[in-house]
Amino acid sequence: MAASDKKHRSLRQMRVVAIRPRGTPRDLPPPLPPRAPGTERSAFPAAPVPFTSLDLPEPILQALHAMGYGQATEVQSRAIPLARAGKDLIVQSRTGTGKTAAFGVPIVEKIGKDLPEVQALVLCPTRELTVQVTDELGRLGAPSRVRVLSIYGGDSMPRQITGLRQGAQVVVGTPGRVLDHLRQGTLRLGRVRTLVIDEADQMLDMGFEKEMKQILEQVPKERQTLMFSATIPSSIEAIASRYQKDPERLMLSQDVLYVTDVQHLFYIVTRMDKASALYKLIEYEDPASSMIFCNTRAETRTVFGYLAMRGLPVAMISSDLPQRKREQVMRRFKSKELKHLVATDVAARGIDIEDLSHVFIYSSPESSDQYIHRAGRTGRIGKTGKAISLVSGFDLMNFNRLVRANNLKAYECDVPSDEEVARRKVRRIVDTLKEQAAKLTPDERAEYETMAQGILNEEERVAIVAYLLRAHFREEAARGVLDEAGEGEGGGEAASFEGGGSFGPAGRGQGGAPSGGPAQAGPGSAPGAGGGGGRRRRRRRRGGGGHGGPSAGGHGGS
Repeated sequence: MAASDKKHRSLRQMRVVAIRPRGTPRDLPPPLPPRAPGTERSAFPAAPVPFTSLDLPEPILQALHAMGYGQATEVQSRAIPLARAGKDLIVQSRTGTGKTAAFGVPIVEKIGKDLPEVQALVLCPTRELTVQVTDELGRLGAPSRVRVLSIYGGDSMPRQITGLRQGAQVVVGTPGRVLDHLRQGTLRLGRVRTLVIDEADQMLDMGFEKEMKQILEQVPKERQTLMFSATIPSSIEAIASRYQKDPERLMLSQDVLYVTDVQHLFYIVTRMDKASALYKLIEYEDPASSMIFCNTRAETRTVFGYLAMRGLPVAMISSDLPQRKREQVMRRFKSKELKHLVATDVAARGIDIEDLSHVFIYSSPESSDQYIHRAGRTGRIGKTGKAISLVSGFDLMNFNRLVRANNLKAYECDVPSDEEVARRKVRRIVDTLKEQAAKLTPDERAEYETMAQGILNEEERVAIVAYLLRAHFREEAARGVLDEAGEGEGGGEAASFEGGGSFGPAGRGQGGAPSGGPAQAGPGSAPGAGGGGGRRRRRRRRGGGGHGGPSAGGHGGS
């Protein structure tokens, strides 16, 4: 083959995104799929399986009832009987389907109540997932008086050592901190009979393979090993073949099946314009809640700072954020006090948010599995959602590969203009204020409408309304800022950054800067004036502390 032919063939292979002839229309994205009542995809099996039908001990049934669990999800109904029978398991099931109870019920049942030693070990990739699993296992084991302890980096080492010495029976931890305790001799695994690896694929993606193998080598060979994962790559198969005995496989759900109903959109922008385009799209789409995915911690801080300075109610979470701060951010986000969360894949793993309407992918991920993990955060069971990617020319071929690898159709769109964004913001602000005005009593209306009419008769009425809007947005912004009062437990000194706001300014509002940059302030301008942004505070944090301990449900602070 001639050199020129090879060159042309190479170029044809690289041209994975069809070049649309100038003037030809794009495919318009379809509307979000309707959800008729009763047609939602369910995590539960077609035939209901009450927990009472699984022949579980009474204390566990009491715990399940107290937690509001009446019927088993599919992963629970199929995994619990096999795990109780002592089988090793490989379970493919996505986040939000009840995996923790699926391995938690067999663990609690098998714990020797009078043996004050570690009998079960659960490995998790992130601190957030560790705390979440500890909390659920603690509630499951409370009636049985099973002692559950979390151990993870960023938490008080003395608290963890005390919990182990006081007889923790179930340990939930991250690989690095578990190894720390093993090296110091404060954690002994000789009595462990059940080992769980949760989110196994992400554990490997995060580079924990070496640590996992070191831990697995120290757990008795006569044990039960349960692996739960959203995907089952070859690396998982390799670990299973070495460390499991004839495992049963439950391939219950694949994230790709759950993102086909999600609307996949992408916007081609330059790298320099990504932050600006993201802000416009957030204002234009007005998501009820969203996660914004970045590839690096530095990028997370930059994106957070940009959005916070424009008054959006936003927070960030990354692996270098102090643990107490991470827990606080997640509480506020889950309670809807914050609408937007900027995160890396590592920090976001284990975070399960219901009704997440939008996912913004600021930077294209490296693998198709990562794209599915990100997009799969929205469009949860019975819900709809949008996955919106910002794609630079540099990312275009990689993005096309990610989407096509999962047989998804992504639609190219144009970033809305400033005028389109402004119109939507004004409409939204007017609708919100009208909704609030409808709450006035007749007496209040009579009093304030007289004043309002007087303002409308003034020549400077527009400036007066602008001032009132600024005051309104600043008040709303103050509610969105994370309150650090009473959060002073832990060690050392920490700097925190947070953004808050309601609608955001048309120009500049009060803002926060990323990663230690100076906070900025500027006058708001109508009609979107004022929203408060991020604020940087330094405070002395008193040592020690945590909450819980080795007793049921306890997990530590930082």
